[in-house]
Formats: sequence, C-alpha cells, structure tokens
Amino acid sequence: MPDGPKTPPLAADDALDWPGRAATAEAVRAAVERRVQQRRRRRRAAGAAAALALALLAGFGWLRPGAFAPSAPSAASATLVQPARQLLADGSQIELNAGAEVRVEYSAALRRVTLVRGEAHFEVAHDAARPFVVVAGEVAVRAVGTAFAVRLAPGDVDVLVTDGRVAVDRAAADPVAAPVRPLAFVAKGARVAVAPAHLAPAAPAPAVVSVSAPELAERQAWRVPRLEFNDTPLREAVELFNRHGDVRLALAAPALGELRVSGTVRADNTAALLQLLRADYGVEAQHRGDGELVLQRPR
Repeated sequence: MPDGPKTPPLAADDALDWPGRAATAEAVRAAVERRVQQRRRRRRAAGAAAALALALLAGFGWLRPGAFAPSAPSAASATLVQPARQLLADGSQIELNAGAEVRVEYSAALRRVTLVRGEAHFEVAHDAARPFVVVAGEVAVRAVGTAFAVRLAPGDVDVLVTDGRVAVDRAAADPVAAPVRPLAFVAKGARVAVAPAHLAPAAPAPAVVSVSAPELAERQAWRVPRLEFNDTPLREAVELFNRHGDVRLALAAPALGELRVSGTVRADNTAALLQLLRADYGVEAQHRGDGELVLQRPR
C-alpha cells in the first residue's frame, strides 16, 4: 500500500508557522521553548555588556555613568566644583570638606578655630606672637606657620600635616599657654589619630605614622577641584581643563570641538579624559613638541 503524503521536518526558525499544518504539539512546544531561551540569552549578553561599560567608566575615575555619551540637546554647562574656602583676617586659609563647619575666634593673644564637625584643611599664616590653635572635640592642634588637615570623627580626631610641624595635645582650659609635653609632635608627611580621653582614659600616647605619597594624595583628594560637564562641546571642556589641569590640550580640527560630553572628573585626572575619548570616540592624543597634547581622530 503506497505511503501517504510525507510531513516536512519541523525547522526551529519556522516552527511557529506550522501548528495548523502538520507539526505535533510537542514539536511546537519545543520550538517555542528554544526561541524563548534564545531571547533570554540575548538579554543576558546585553546586560553583561552594559555592566562592563559602567565598570570601565568607574575605573577611569568618572563619578557618574554616561560620561561622553551622545545626548539630546539640553542646557549645556561646564562647571568648576571645589571645596568651600575661608580667608581669615590674618591671611590664613581654611578649606572645608563637604558638611564641615568651623567657628573662628581671634584675639590679641590667640588665633583659635573650633572644628565643629567634619574635616578641614588649614594653611596658617606665620605669626610667632599669636599661635594658631584648632580645637576639635577634646583635641587641640597648635601651629605657627604650617599646613595641616583635621578630621573630627566619633571615635577619634585625625591630624595630617602637609607642611611644617604641629603639636597635638588635649584641649586645655587656657589655650594660650603652650603645652610643656604635648601628646605628639607631627611633621610634614605624617599623621596621628587621638581618641577621646573618656573612651580611652589609660591609653598610651598616640603613635605618629608616616604617610606615603599615594595615601597622602588619596586622603587629600577632596581638595582637588572637579570639572562637571553637561552636554558640553569638547572645545569648552578643553578650555576648562587648560585653566585648571596640569596638562595643556589642543584640538587638531575645529569640528572635533563640537563633540558633546557629559560627566564629572577631577581636574588633575587628564588621563581619565583621554582614555574615555579614545575608547568611546576614537579620539587620540598626540604629543607635540611644545608639551601640548593634541586631540585628533586618526585617518
């Protein structure tokens, strides 16, 4: 007896077109499942690529994602963001980290600044007749002409000296009189952390610790100005870098200056800018004889 008409084999790509013709229900379900799995794999791959892109941006020092991504026209801006500064009557300067607060009390015999909260860096004008004392909690830091940072935390007061030398002691009722034997003398490139007396009444004298150059840079990173770009033409971003960075940039072609950029980067992190321009837009930096870096798109 001759065979009846043969059913064509079911292909995965066209299985959804066959259920009304000849395919079995099991074959249709299998084809649907394969298609669902393929779509899931594609979504996972896309998510992994996006995560990798964000990780690369974070590694290059940008503080928010989307740096240098093309964007729709908006209110373009290029802004310099830096710590709040106070210039005191004697010429001393205070830089305040975010959230920090100080209270200044000058007299004929003493320059006293109370760090109410947070962290601040002090550049002290020299005046041997009037010591400069920073009081933070139960700790007093005494200087004449020097530079140092003080951070007031719940568990201790941290003092980091960036220039000169300071004496660190318990806050005294008479801050004018210099301590005979302070808790510690701290010189440039060193730090000390002093716990409150009520937390460690019998603790030994705090140890003065040398600070490496990388650690010093990390601890003082908050003092470095940041550059914020929002849909900014690259020519304006370059101008801002040139005013505040330590490397001079130039554009090889005026048209390149119309490239729109967005993001936040430290003013001293030119390498992050160059790496992102190369990775995202194929813009390279070439050294010129006069020390400039010229941005261009290679042919």
